[in-house]
Amino acid sequence: MTPGRSSFGGEEVISGRTVAWRGVTPALIATVVAMLPGFLTAALVVQIGLDIGLTLTGLGILIGVFFGVAALVSPAVGRISERVGWATGLRSATLLSAAAFATIGWLAESVPMLAASLVVGGAASSLAQTSSNLAIARCVIPSRHGWLFGIKHACVPAALFLAGLAVPTIALTVGWRWAFRAATVLAVLTAALVPRREQPFTLTPGRLSVDAPIGKPRTPKYLLVILAIAVGLGIGAIDPLGSFFVGYSVSIGVEEQIAGLLLAVGGACGIVARLVAGRLIDRMAQSDFTVIASMITVGALGITVLNLGGYRGLILGGLLAFSAGAGWSGLFTFAVVKDNPEAPAAAWGIAQTGKFIGAAIGPLVFGIVADRVSFSAAFWMSTIALLVAAGLMLYVRNRRSVALPNEEGRPEVAS
Repeated sequence: MTPGRSSFGGEEVISGRTVAWRGVTPALIATVVAMLPGFLTAALVVQIGLDIGLTLTGLGILIGVFFGVAALVSPAVGRISERVGWATGLRSATLLSAAAFATIGWLAESVPMLAASLVVGGAASSLAQTSSNLAIARCVIPSRHGWLFGIKHACVPAALFLAGLAVPTIALTVGWRWAFRAATVLAVLTAALVPRREQPFTLTPGRLSVDAPIGKPRTPKYLLVILAIAVGLGIGAIDPLGSFFVGYSVSIGVEEQIAGLLLAVGGACGIVARLVAGRLIDRMAQSDFTVIASMITVGALGITVLNLGGYRGLILGGLLAFSAGAGWSGLFTFAVVKDNPEAPAAAWGIAQTGKFIGAAIGPLVFGIVADRVSFSAAFWMSTIALLVAAGLMLYVRNRRSVALPNEEGRPEVAS
C-alpha cells in the first residue's frame, strides 16, 4: 500500500482520514448561513411588520420568493459549482448572503426592498446547497456519506434555532436590524474560513470521466413523480411551521421572547431528529418508506395538537412537528438514492422538484389563508396535506415491491 494511505472498510483513505474537516466545516456553516435570510425574516415578522408594514400574506410571499428563486437557479448553480469547484462556490455563496443581510440590516425600508434582498439570499442559498453537497462528496469517503449528509440536513433546523434565539437576545434588546447585521458578520467570517485551494482536502475523485456510463433510474418515472408530489406536500405543509410559529404564538397570547425561545427549541429538536436519522442510515444501510410515512403522520398529529391545544398544545405539538414532522427528509433522500444506484442524481432530480415547489408555495398559501381566514384553517390545511403525503409514500412503498426487480430479475419484496 502506498505510504500515507490506509484501508478503511475496503476503501482507500489518504493519511488515515475519513473526513477532511477543514473543507467540510465551512460547508456546513455556509448551509446554515444560507438559510438564515428567510428564517430570520420569519422569526422577526412581528417587529418587521411594525416597522415597515409586513403582513402575514406578505411574509408568505417573501418566503415563497426566497425558495422560489433557489429552485429556479438550482440547475444553473449546480453546473457552476462543478465548474468553479466547491471552495469558490461556498465563498461566493456566503458573500452573496452577506450582501443580502447587510441590505436588510442597513438599507431595507420597505417590503419590496426586503423582497429584493431575499432574491439575492435565495440565489445564495441554492449556490451554498450545491457547493456544500459537492464539498461533502469530495471531502468525505463514501462510507461516511450518510452521517455527514445527516449533519447537513440538520443545518436547516440549526438555522431555525439561531433565528428563534435572535428574537429575545438581539431583536428585543437592540432591534431587529441588528440580527441581520450580526448575520452579515457571520457570513463574512464563514467566507474567510473556506480554504483557498481544494486539492489538499480532497479525499475522493474530483469528477467522473466524461466517458463514464450513465444509467437510468430503476424506479419508474411515474413513481418518482408521485414521490415529488408527496415530498412537495410534506415540505409545503411543514415549512410554514417555522415561518409562522412566532406570529401564531403571539396571536394566542404568548410573549414574543418566549415564542422565539420555543422556536429555538423546535429547531434544536429538528437537529437531533436529523442527526439520529443520519446515524441510523449509516448503521442500517436502508430506509423504509413506511418509516417515512409514519414520521409524516406523527408530524400531522403534532400540528393538530398545536392547533387545538392552546399554550400546552403549542409546546407538545410543536415538539412533535419539529422533530418527527421535519426529521424525515434525510431518510427520504437516502431511500430515493438507494433505490436508484445507477442514476441517483437523475432520480433525485425528479423527486426534489416537488421539494422546491413545496418550499416556495407552501408558506405563500399558508400566509394567505392565515391572513384572510385564520391560523386554525391554515394549520388544518397543513394537517391534511401531511396525511395525503404519508398516503402517497405508502402507495409508492407498495408499488416499488413490484416495480423494482432484484439482482435475479424477480420482483423485490419491499423492505
